[in-house]
Amino acid sequence: MSLIFLIGYMGCGKTTLAKKLAKKLNYEWIDTDSFIEEKEGRSISEIFDIKGEAYFRKFELQCIENLSKDKSLIVSTGGGLPCYNNLIEILNQKGITIYLERNPKELFQRLQKGKYKRPLLANKSDDELLLFIEENLEKRVHIYRKSKIILDRDHQTVESIIQILGYSDFPSFRED
Repeated sequence: MSLIFLIGYMGCGKTTLAKKLAKKLNYEWIDTDSFIEEKEGRSISEIFDIKGEAYFRKFELQCIENLSKDKSLIVSTGGGLPCYNNLIEILNQKGITIYLERNPKELFQRLQKGKYKRPLLANKSDDELLLFIEENLEKRVHIYRKSKIILDRDHQTVESIIQILGYSDFPSFRED
């Protein structure tokens, strides 16, 4: 039994990769943002607007604190989650943290079309968005890099993660 946390900046692919990895390893999967939205009955944007970021960050902390080490679980976290309330340290104590590292220009391309869904990006022009990503990533990267495993873009695959984690029960497979 183990907890595996995928962390990184918003838009880096945590949720997509977590779903695939959970399916391949036959683990349960949870996305912290989706979990919070479900529990609150509101979108992250609405939570930020109505209750504020401090409330949201406290909810993230409670979510992580309540995870049991007795489960086989893949957790895709919100991009800011490891950066508040000393959560990177808590994540590292509870399980294996994997940072999905991406450069700002790639993140910009991935976030540009869906920025309206994300409260921190919603009203930014393209120039403002790229600058925001660059500045925000620079503030967060030293925390993300405290992860137990750091994966560059080329190694952010189910196959690479399974090999790095040392799972020998999966000698051959395809990503679905």
